[in-house]
Amino acid sequence: MSALTTLEKHKLKRFIRTLEQIRGRHTELVSVYIPAGYDLNKIIGHLSQEQGTASNIKDKTTRTHVTDSLERMIRHLRLYKCTPPNGLAVFSGDASEREGKPDIQVWAMEPPQPLNMRLYRCEQYFQLDILKEMMDVKEVFGLVVLDKRECTIGLLKGTQITELDNMTSGVPGKTRAGGQCLAFGTMVQSASGSLLKIEACHNPLAVKSIAMEDYSAKDSPITDKWDVSKSEVYTIVTKYPRIEVQSSKDHVFFVATERGIIEKPAEELKQGDRLIMPEQIKISGKIQAIDSKKYYNSFIILNEGIGFLKKKRAEKKLLQKQLAKNIGVTQTAISVIELGKRNITRQFLERLCKELDVDFLQFLAMYARQYNREVDIRLPQVLDAEFAQFLGYLMGDGSIEEDRITFFEQDKAVAMAFKEKFDSYFNINSTYKFRQSKNYHQLRFTCRPLVRVVKGEFQGLKSGNDSLIPAQVLESENAVVSGFLRGLFDAEGYMSGRLGIGMNNKALMQQVQMLLLRFGILSSLREYDNRRNPYSKNTRFTLEISERQSLTAFSEHIGFTSARKYEKLSALLKSKSGRSNVRQVLAFGTNVRKIIEKAGHNLALFPKVSDFFNNKRSMSKPVFKSSIMDCVEDAVLYEELKKIYNCPLLPVEISSIKVESKQVKMIDISVKNQNFIANCLLVHNSAQRFSRLREEAAKEFFKRIAAVMQDHFLEMKSLKGILIGGPGTTKEDFLNENYLNNQLKLKIIATQDIGYTDETGLRELVEKSQEVLAKEAITEERETMQKFFKILATKPEMVAYGKDEVMNAITLNAADKVLISDAVEDSIANDVEEKAEASGSAVMFISIDTAEGVQLKEIGGIAAFLRYQLV
Repeated sequence: MSALTTLEKHKLKRFIRTLEQIRGRHTELVSVYIPAGYDLNKIIGHLSQEQGTASNIKDKTTRTHVTDSLERMIRHLRLYKCTPPNGLAVFSGDASEREGKPDIQVWAMEPPQPLNMRLYRCEQYFQLDILKEMMDVKEVFGLVVLDKRECTIGLLKGTQITELDNMTSGVPGKTRAGGQCLAFGTMVQSASGSLLKIEACHNPLAVKSIAMEDYSAKDSPITDKWDVSKSEVYTIVTKYPRIEVQSSKDHVFFVATERGIIEKPAEELKQGDRLIMPEQIKISGKIQAIDSKKYYNSFIILNEGIGFLKKKRAEKKLLQKQLAKNIGVTQTAISVIELGKRNITRQFLERLCKELDVDFLQFLAMYARQYNREVDIRLPQVLDAEFAQFLGYLMGDGSIEEDRITFFEQDKAVAMAFKEKFDSYFNINSTYKFRQSKNYHQLRFTCRPLVRVVKGEFQGLKSGNDSLIPAQVLESENAVVSGFLRGLFDAEGYMSGRLGIGMNNKALMQQVQMLLLRFGILSSLREYDNRRNPYSKNTRFTLEISERQSLTAFSEHIGFTSARKYEKLSALLKSKSGRSNVRQVLAFGTNVRKIIEKAGHNLALFPKVSDFFNNKRSMSKPVFKSSIMDCVEDAVLYEELKKIYNCPLLPVEISSIKVESKQVKMIDISVKNQNFIANCLLVHNSAQRFSRLREEAAKEFFKRIAAVMQDHFLEMKSLKGILIGGPGTTKEDFLNENYLNNQLKLKIIATQDIGYTDETGLRELVEKSQEVLAKEAITEERETMQKFFKILATKPEMVAYGKDEVMNAITLNAADKVLISDAVEDSIANDVEEKAEASGSAVMFISIDTAEGVQLKEIGGIAAFLRYQLV
């Protein structure tokens, strides 16, 4: 049985729609189906008998309507000499909309396909199911698009593509070693607390990782590292908070979806996708010892040390005179030292130890103490919060020379507070001066040993735009980190409607952004043009903190020395509501709704969050608690919701993705636990170690696909065939490994190379299977419309569109073929069709199930091919 043409389908649809609008007041509407070849006289005789039976109906109006309808139908049937080739469908009844004024009519049509059954019905509605079945496409095609990570299964029925199922495997995209890469300068969170540029990472450094089964943090070693050259850079930027990361197109990110956390390569990410970041990074930290003794100017050697040096000189068989000559001093100098009558300078002692093969630092630790002529300068023995604050301010707004460290401060109260604090801490007397020409307060710490400690222990602290936070600070306990950040924010922080810090060093600002996560503080990193600044033309990078919970954490753990800044921070906190754009629950609203419904609770309990329950918006943690958790009295349900609230991961939405074509070096690292934290985001590691696991997961996924295909297709009697599509050789791998049973294998009629595995992929599969689907209406419609738009673009004078243009062409007998969209109103479509057929024009109805059909609708819904050009 052949499929209906678009014109046949449209006429049948219009006929059915007309009869569906008619309803009898009682069982008075007559439907008769006469099979092809059946004797009409027998049908007329049967209807005459039914007339006699109808005379027994008790209700007068119903009796009259039935007998009159049968009479009108009998008269109409007498007009036929024989039954038409496809049979005949006849309907009769009262079509009046006003009671008491009957309008008995007869409707008859030869169906577009042969009738194979005889039927008589008298009911309150016309029996139209047989005609409706003819509208249904008898043959359908199964559609399957797949790769190792996603599969979508659908049906092609006529022109309509329906998605039946979508599955994901969680298998990351296939990459080779060194395939998934991050840009140089990307900051990686180590397990010890250090924040390293990815190019400085190495095997077996442990990094912070997330156990995806329960989202707990764990330490995981780097197992491999590759340097790779790439020709494309993907710059991915998020909002709330603003985070930036650069990667290769194949680097895998974790994305929060309604189906859970899935993995996507950068090239498949899109604006609005929700990446994953930790809400807080917990580092235990260690006490960082400072061997400050070695940085003093001179020392007193203890008696045990004098004896040790004499012994070493004797072992080398050196007289005082010879030893003095070897190290460039006088014999008297050696004699005085061995008698313990004077202190010894650092340089003198270093030369002496070297000549006697003695470890200088070890000797200092065991046999010497510092000597100061006037004041006992105190250098710290460990890195504590006070010294960390000193280093933080020095890094932000200080300078270091050979024998002094200078602070530059705008607020006199802060400068004087630092003078009091650090004079006491180091036991020195700093000098204060107001530099009126530059409008700042200068605080100078003149102390060569202090300079040596800073330069010797914290190398790179002051290296211009290459400065990084010292590892000792990063690996310290939170109290020390807090002190360092306080000093840095004292120097470079600001309060102007929001809390922020700005510097010219991007790497340093990235470190600070990640370091703030130690306290659960979320911040946004931004870059702006600084060329108008009279003091510096370098690009400026700022971190801004705007969310209430983060501001509160900053106030509690870090704060400012400046009373003025503290007052502004307090005022800002008071103005902030509990809402948060940056601290949102990871779960999707529909999943939360299912948990509540499963527990047997009415959603009416939560009137303010319907948009969240329908995934129309996200929800902050504070609102989740106040609007959902606090409304629940069920203890079991409350604990379920509490797990969602306490999830240590946060979603962060992608605001932009920029792709640049340029040759750059990138780094790929492999981590045992398969993920690590880079620029605050949780990212996947290299795929090389896990290729075997990926293949095993892919096989399990293929088994699932085969099972679902069997459920959908095996018992589908109208299935004409199955089309399979996918990228590369994935579809062949699926078909060649005997995942499908033989019955379904025999149904495979074509495979196609396509680039998508979602609903878009189903459409691409149909478009690429034109030859196989040559007899299907969808192909005919598409080819017709493609031809129309091609002529419209190249020879516009040979087509017409819009009702007025087409009707004019029909009137002039110039319309060769008229195209009418299904979206056109019936009255207009009928008028155009009748006039077109009267003038000898072919008519074709176009569905809106294809892109081309939608285009026809958008240009007025009516178009025509012309026989000749209209003047």
